[in-house]
Amino acid sequence: MKKKLKEYIAPILAVAGLYAVMEAVGITCPIKFLTGISCMGCGMSRAWMAVLRLDIKKAFYYHPLFFTPPLFLIITALKKHINKKVYKLFIFTMVFLYATIYVIRLMDGTNDIVVFQPENNIVFRILRLIL
Repeated sequence: MKKKLKEYIAPILAVAGLYAVMEAVGITCPIKFLTGISCMGCGMSRAWMAVLRLDIKKAFYYHPLFFTPPLFLIITALKKHINKKVYKLFIFTMVFLYATIYVIRLMDGTNDIVVFQPENNIVFRILRLIL
């Protein structure tokens, strides 16, 4: 049981550590930093920070699916005890929901969380510094 627990905790701690380092140097989202385009999870960290402040309305604003990561972790941890078809349906549903919300937020011209700004990717930033 301890080995299984370590298998789940070690990657979570590694990702948390990596994000802490990136945040410390000003990279809030690696995908947005590299491409200039927000990812499907954009706003999730801010949403959870809002939840910690008990501001659920703001959490929904930052990402309407903010409540799904804990659910995903629980379902993944219990994968062996769940019917394969049910598990696959859950994963498909999650991907579909995230993709749908992403497209809606990307197309919304008033949304300032999810952006499409490829001109702000790392390559263009470096070129602007050089030229």
